[in-house]
Amino acid sequence: MATRGNFTIYSDDEHEGEWFRRLSPQLANAGLIILQGTGQNPPFIENLIRFDRPDIILVRDNTPVLVLEQTHEVPSGHNVGQRFGRLVNALEENVMTIFFVPFRGMKHGRYASTCYAPRRLVSAIERMWEIHDTPILAVNWPADANDELIRGGAETIQENGAFDVGLSELINDLITNDFDYGRCNTIDDLRRRMLQLKDGLDPKTDTLEQVGSVEIIPTAEYLQRVRQNLPQMINDIPDTFQARENTLVYTVGMTEENCNRTDPYTGQQFIYDYQFCRNGRTVNEKHTNLVLYFPRISIARWQETNPNVPERKSRLWYMTADLLEFTDHIIVARP
Repeated sequence: MATRGNFTIYSDDEHEGEWFRRLSPQLANAGLIILQGTGQNPPFIENLIRFDRPDIILVRDNTPVLVLEQTHEVPSGHNVGQRFGRLVNALEENVMTIFFVPFRGMKHGRYASTCYAPRRLVSAIERMWEIHDTPILAVNWPADANDELIRGGAETIQENGAFDVGLSELINDLITNDFDYGRCNTIDDLRRRMLQLKDGLDPKTDTLEQVGSVEIIPTAEYLQRVRQNLPQMINDIPDTFQARENTLVYTVGMTEENCNRTDPYTGQQFIYDYQFCRNGRTVNEKHTNLVLYFPRISIARWQETNPNVPERKSRLWYMTADLLEFTDHIIVARP
């Protein structure tokens, strides 16, 4: 079937754009444009890079129809959430999103071993689909019998004999059916595969049992802590925050010497937000508060290294949390 509409691939670099174009013969004539910095792209692109630039934005006739983020990084710890904000941004704009990511893979080095994605990754993705009513899929980057990631093109069309539908089939199906999700059987196929793979992951990674940096406590308990440690801030805590029964506190262990960074924490906060806090499309629609706690950083050092300005990635710290707590101050991000 002939390509429907005029397609343009916006990519973070040329290599990734060419890789994506090869996924479907229907994209053979698609234009390729490299994403620019904030404020230097068309408005329909700017809307999708508020939380950082994704690897791929597929545009048809000046309308974004797909966002794709890919990583061959072995999934472990918080790293799997590093890119999550980019996925959230796309779903908030009602654009279908694909996360092409290994569910398992060999980690090399001194402590070489097979690593597995945390189950909470898929739980957060399921919740995002439910809340935004827009498809989002974690598509498995397959590994061979030795847990080494398959490369060279085969990873996009098959899953080492375990599953017949892959990334290429999905892209072709979407284009052939004019991105009518109800007619794309591969969406249902890959969603079932995603849930099947989730079932094989450690159930403990779907809870906070093994996450020492996160706790959910009664909001009354959190407010009491503020009264004890930062009494000058208690009157600044919004009524909406105080009215919610529980509060999730994500402790970020950075020091003042190394706090000029965002990864992987800002992406991980979105996973916790969707899995444990969010009940609506906007960041204000939460049943549980979200607090980022920095017990080793003062407000002066924080504002020096992580200002909330559009041209800096540090803006991501302020995108979904209700409060940011420091040694001597609290920033109210959601008044």
